[in-house]
Amino acid sequence: MNRATITRLTFADGGAIVRRWQSFWLNRPIIWSGQQWDYAMFSWDGLLSGQSSDQITLTMPATPSNRAMVERALADAWLATLEIYQAPDDGAIDAGPTSETVLVGAVVGQVIEANGDLSELSVSLGSALSPIGAQFPPLTATTALIGVPCRF
Repeated sequence: MNRATITRLTFADGGAIVRRWQSFWLNRPIIWSGQQWDYAMFSWDGLLSGQSSDQITLTMPATPSNRAMVERALADAWLATLEIYQAPDDGAIDAGPTSETVLVGAVVGQVIEANGDLSELSVSLGSALSPIGAQFPPLTATTALIGVPCRF
């Protein structure tokens, strides 16, 4: 059985949702969980792990509205939530999400950087928490994790 991958992206300023995007149903909004999700072309590069934080990079067209939104997101330290869903790829999904649409991963990050050119914007979302298994507080090395240390 083939599976479809559906991506949702939410931008929030404080507790207020500013944008709800989905990149699966082309050129039309979808009602999902009682909320409207507008179509927007965007992609993401997966998870990049660093020593002090983890981040993902979103890529989107450099339209005037996207540029203005990204400028506001940087200035006001917006949070973005990226959710990845899987659903059966059997044509039934064309009408919208079904009960078989399952969340398989989610990442929350703050808009920390953006750059681009006349055609494309790259927006970095950063988090001090690991996006995989997001521990809070982050794991620290203890003897339970590394064993009994050498003693002199």
